[in-house]
Amino acid sequence: MNRQQNPFRRRAAGLVLALAALVAAGPAVADEQAQVLTDPVPQIQGPKRVVAVGKFDAVGAFKQKYGDWDVGGGVSSMLTTALKESDRFIVLERANVSQILSEQELKGQKLVHQGSGPQIGKIIGVNIMIYGSVVEFGADDQGGGFSLGASGSSGGGGGGGLLGSVLSAAVSKQSSSGKVVLEVRFVDTTTTEILEVFRAAEDIDNSSWDLSLGYKGISMGTNQFYKTPLGHAVRKAITRIVIQAAARANQTPWSAQVVEFDQQEIYINAGGRAGVRVGDRFQVERIVKIFTDPSTGQILGKRKKVVGTIELTGVEDKLAFGSFVPLSNLEPQRGDLVVMEGAQN
Repeated sequence: MNRQQNPFRRRAAGLVLALAALVAAGPAVADEQAQVLTDPVPQIQGPKRVVAVGKFDAVGAFKQKYGDWDVGGGVSSMLTTALKESDRFIVLERANVSQILSEQELKGQKLVHQGSGPQIGKIIGVNIMIYGSVVEFGADDQGGGFSLGASGSSGGGGGGGLLGSVLSAAVSKQSSSGKVVLEVRFVDTTTTEILEVFRAAEDIDNSSWDLSLGYKGISMGTNQFYKTPLGHAVRKAITRIVIQAAARANQTPWSAQVVEFDQQEIYINAGGRAGVRVGDRFQVERIVKIFTDPSTGQILGKRKKVVGTIELTGVEDKLAFGSFVPLSNLEPQRGDLVVMEGAQN
């Protein structure tokens, strides 16, 4: 067979020469880390809500096909990153919180040096927990499996190693079909009620995936993964979840608490980190009665009394203060609720 009848051989030779030039030039500078989000996330009314992501599990046919791969953990990590990227939420660690609690337990048992380690009892409460499942994650792949955190094969005989991968890429084309389907539950941490079940499905578009090394050696959360058809579909699905989380946050009441009142200024336990600003106005409420179910202990309702209003005149990172206008004969007390004016919570 002459050269004009074997374009694959010419392509392989060209790639090998290009690789040799790349190796001779030395290591390349790493690309700047790309964002997970593919689209902007709408603003949230009022201060930021506090959210956290639980670990995703893998269910159905995907789990049967791919077994013990921790794709759920990778998706959970990417969603956490995307929530932080949006700058619409205060994002807390919950998927691996046991490691943090272990440090706090050591501190509580006085097993760490005095003055070092975490403070006990300072963990921030979450407004909304996001749990989920990976229902579909790609489907029919040819030309290399997808591995999490695995490194590519190194040199060796038999056409293996990096050169072997390049040659394989030159003479083969990956066929990828299917979709990414992520299902999430938004859970109210006060009542444990499931507020909403949301399903994000994205088709895998492999129209530009002409030559491929496959997914072997690609780790989730890397630029290399983001550029693959599978990675782009995952990013689009996660973006849809973050946008839905913003919509859900607008339906979730925000609250803070009074820290101190000194007759002139009132201090609250939310600051710039929570998204509050100078000039924001809030309402101070006091819970005067709680009704609970005698059988289950579940809270059935609350009775509140409006104490007054606050207009912020100063904002620090985790603290804000302002002037207080009374609306009753009650004075603000430490622990009173601070809510957005007109909020029904």
